[in-house]
Amino acid sequence: MNEKITHLKAKLEHGVSPAMATPLTEEGYTVNTAVLPPLVNFLIEKGVKGLFVGGTTGEGIVLSMVERMRLHEGTMTAVHNRVPVLLHVGANRTDTAVALARHAASINADAIVAITPTFYGMDDDSLAAYFHTIATAAPETPLLLYDIPHMAVNGISPTLLTRLGAEIPTLAGIKTSRPDAQIIRQLIAAAPERLIVLAGNERIAIGSLAMGAHGLISGLSTAVPEPFVTLTRAMGEGDLATARQAHQTINQLLNLMPPQRIGAIKTILAERGIPVGTAVPPRPMPNGGIWAKMEKAAK
Repeated sequence: MNEKITHLKAKLEHGVSPAMATPLTEEGYTVNTAVLPPLVNFLIEKGVKGLFVGGTTGEGIVLSMVERMRLHEGTMTAVHNRVPVLLHVGANRTDTAVALARHAASINADAIVAITPTFYGMDDDSLAAYFHTIATAAPETPLLLYDIPHMAVNGISPTLLTRLGAEIPTLAGIKTSRPDAQIIRQLIAAAPERLIVLAGNERIAIGSLAMGAHGLISGLSTAVPEPFVTLTRAMGEGDLATARQAHQTINQLLNLMPPQRIGAIKTILAERGIPVGTAVPPRPMPNGGIWAKMEKAAK
């Protein structure tokens, strides 16, 4: 298992793994698997290091389990071993997470990722039991924790990260989307050496990388990967001037984003020639013309 984790870390380091948008059919509930190959090809050709599938931007938490499995299978087929695929299996019900983890293992996912259960508050012992159960369901597959407490209510504390690093042999790392750089710093310090730390907050991405995060997972990068690829590559090469410019571009793009974030990301992709469809209802879609405003800044 340590060899798998080391290999995964080397593949993802100094790169961005987009939180991939999920293509949906017109009614907004069914995965449009026909659009997965062009979306995957677009991202890989732009230089991403991996793909995070069915996370927040991927709307996995609001898709049915059957559709999540179709998404996972379709993505694995489209990627065809070109980059690591991280499949999100987290759920509010442990049995759902277990079923998704087993399915992910059966299709040879490079790693599984699990968000904490949402809405209802939980203590660290309860969260630990949840993650242990998921890890046991896929004993040969690296597991990453997904820390996003401002959305999920529950988060991964530095203490819990250290604990699970000692208790779960398959634990490969953490994806943290926290906006608080001090907490990110503490998580980086608390992570055992073998773990991968992937930052998810785009506004402070350069700071997270400078503090020791190994790479990024970003929602906007599924539609506009270029500056994120430049940022992570430059940081890996020690080219701080280029990294700063890329990060400035990222923040300019974020300033141009309408409030309907998932819908906006899907609109940009459609405007770039990849028709990923609508957001899962009732999440709204913005008016068009977003990419026209962004394109000059993105270059």
